[in-house]
Amino acid sequence: MVARYKKSIDQFTMMLHIIKTKKDLHAGAIVDFQLLLLTKVKEAEKAILRTKAIIQKLRLEKSNDRPTKERSKEITKLIPKFEEKLEDYKYIIYIWKMYGESIAFIFCDKYAIKHFLYDKNYNIKETAGFISGKEGLKAELMFLKEAGKNNVPAVLCDLTNTLRHGDVCLLGRSDPFPIEIKTTKSDAYKPDKRAEKQFRSIGELNSFFKNDAAENFRGGGPVVRNELSFKEKYHFQAINQCIEKAYIEEMSHVSPESGIHYIAALKFKPEVYKQISAKYVHQINLNTFKRELNWHPYTPFHLSLAPEHLYKFIIGNLSIIVILDLQIIKRRFKQNGMHLTYLQDGPWYAQISATGNILEGGLRISMQSFLRLAFEFQSLSWAIKQYKEHLKSFMEEKDRPGRAMEIPPDWFTAKDCIPA
Repeated sequence: MVARYKKSIDQFTMMLHIIKTKKDLHAGAIVDFQLLLLTKVKEAEKAILRTKAIIQKLRLEKSNDRPTKERSKEITKLIPKFEEKLEDYKYIIYIWKMYGESIAFIFCDKYAIKHFLYDKNYNIKETAGFISGKEGLKAELMFLKEAGKNNVPAVLCDLTNTLRHGDVCLLGRSDPFPIEIKTTKSDAYKPDKRAEKQFRSIGELNSFFKNDAAENFRGGGPVVRNELSFKEKYHFQAINQCIEKAYIEEMSHVSPESGIHYIAALKFKPEVYKQISAKYVHQINLNTFKRELNWHPYTPFHLSLAPEHLYKFIIGNLSIIVILDLQIIKRRFKQNGMHLTYLQDGPWYAQISATGNILEGGLRISMQSFLRLAFEFQSLSWAIKQYKEHLKSFMEEKDRPGRAMEIPPDWFTAKDCIPA
């Protein structure tokens, strides 16, 4: 069913590419792009409601109307088909919103954007629900259009999967600036408890971005935000060349650097895997995360893949797999003076230390941070260099008076079975 949206996918891909590449583009064009996206999202939401009504009607018919045996069998076959359509509509909404949040990722720092996904307890914040019929949408659109008129890039938060604080985010600086828009007929507006909570969460975010620090941020603290020490590097050319090769050979493999492998496939061929000689691997099928609506808060693939590859990847004709050679990666960390222990448990992917003894100082790498190697085709060489800088800063910080840290007991016992 998703394939029928080819014309819209191609149109949005072209428009997004213009927004990404044209430096002097007026912000009004970004508003027009979102208005088209909004129309498509609303269409899919209405289709979801219709499909749910059909499923409910079929279930009631089967349970209450005593249908014939033949009709009962027919209903039993029909319900899964409509349930599949329901998932397809949810998927296409997710894809449309990935186009929307791509705007934020073009203009703002992705490490700032990720903070908009979580609530005060660092749990993923629930989405606001359907845009259709939302009270206050008219006011949000007026604000968005006004920003466009003043050539200020902005995005409607409900047209994204990650921006879950605020109604509209201004994107004129590196950090998104969330705006909560409330409408009232009275001049003396008094926020209710829900509104107060929303304003408070936005205030905490803006304060954190302004000060680059917080004494108590989402239940943890003190938290300090540091700039990256080195310009981030990616393997966009390698993955896109791998895809182009797959169009010819049906399945292709490339290793942009030691420890990382990309596979692009239109049709799976077991012999391609034989090109990868690795004993300890983590294989990530990017299609699975895309289809399960679980790509956020990573940079949308719309900004990593060449425009001509997007349609095939979205509809599922093109598969992309990233394989991490865990043994090689561990060796590369060691060559750079770090001992790495894989955890792959809960929010943590690995633990690193300078000497191998966590008592002498070390830190943990989150699952989200480490897997940027796969979802964003991030350079491992760059990541190792950056983690080394993090470790160095941490070691310097821990030795300062008043900065003693209590090491959790499970850090002492952490170990894996992967030899260096």
